[in-house]
Amino acid sequence: MHLLLCTDGTSHSAPAVFFGSRLAVWLKAQVTVLGAPGQSDLEPALSRSMAEARASLSAADLGCDTVIRLEALPRAIVAQASQKDYDLTIAGLLEDGQIERWMRGVSIRRVLRDVVTPVLVVPADRPVLRHILLCSGDLWYPTETIQLVGQIAQATGAEVALLYVIPQPLLRYPILRETEDAWGALLQTDTLQGRNLKAGRDALRSLGVETGVRLRHGPVVKQIMSEIREGEYDLVALGSTYAARGLRRYFVRSITDLVVEHAGRPVLVVRNRERLMP
Repeated sequence: MHLLLCTDGTSHSAPAVFFGSRLAVWLKAQVTVLGAPGQSDLEPALSRSMAEARASLSAADLGCDTVIRLEALPRAIVAQASQKDYDLTIAGLLEDGQIERWMRGVSIRRVLRDVVTPVLVVPADRPVLRHILLCSGDLWYPTETIQLVGQIAQATGAEVALLYVIPQPLLRYPILRETEDAWGALLQTDTLQGRNLKAGRDALRSLGVETGVRLRHGPVVKQIMSEIREGEYDLVALGSTYAARGLRRYFVRSITDLVVEHAGRPVLVVRNRERLMP
């Protein structure tokens, strides 16, 4: 596995450096440390940040190379990720100025939009990784998401909880009525949702990962955030169908955006490349 660990030397990148270095050790991964100061006055802090990452990786006898790009970190991440197919890109919850944030949200949204391989956003460090929450953004769990979450769980000994939020049906389709009437026993139903939950659970268990299922009912973002807070998860994983084009992505926040920006812990975003819009 090859990780791209990104820093600009600011406090926003520090959690990503600490957690990303630790994750690399757990995964026994090769690492490229990308540094992009954006401003010349950040270069000393960037040098320290990159040195800390190299030191922790060297102490674990992991391969590490470094790249410096003289541009803002979001642009540098997109440019570097386009040059090589990294297995995972790790960055902090990057911030813009107030006007840009109000118009487009935090800078990490541009990274999630333009980097097609998995991205791990780390707004706060977690010293251990025992509990992972895997959210279903659709009725199924893509193979790539299951494999990556399973690999992380295997390396760390973490347990995984599959979360499916059954939304309030706005239109009374028969499948929604069936699910709503039996949502507490969804795994026992022969609905599409029930079959896919069982498939995701069984796929992770086949990897030797202890896996449970969590069901919630109501507004999707509210229920995901409630589960995150109540479950004390160390890592949240979810899929994303970010389109590479379209102005709507600049101005409208998706479920993925909201979870990334408010979870307060590492969030792994795995894009479903089979469903990407052209």
